[in-house]
Amino acid sequence: MKRTTRVRLSAAILLILIAFSVFTSVWVNRRCDEMLGEINKLSIMSENGESEALTGSAQELGEKWESFRHWASVLLKYDKLVEADRISARIIQLAESDGEELKAELSELRELLEMLKSGETPLWNSVF
Repeated sequence: MKRTTRVRLSAAILLILIAFSVFTSVWVNRRCDEMLGEINKLSIMSENGESEALTGSAQELGEKWESFRHWASVLLKYDKLVEADRISARIIQLAESDGEELKAELSELRELLEMLKSGETPLWNSVF
């Protein structure tokens, strides 16, 4: 194989890896933003005492989380997803039973999603 062919092949592989990394980062950030928006809606509904709408929105958040986790478990370290998975399931139960701890669990899930989102944002110091 000629030297220029190897260089071109190496450059193509590197570009594919960079593109995949950028796509993954954008996808994780977008999905986390969607779930953070749902958490904000749930917080407002909880403060206003809208229990029926709260239950429906909690289930919608749970479905979004399950969809995200299915694909994210392939792309991200599993230990980053375990705690958020547990909290997501607990939020649905607390919303259905008007639990007092709902606000704390929403806040904890918000923090976990923010950490997950910031951990997947490519920065120069984390890439090189």
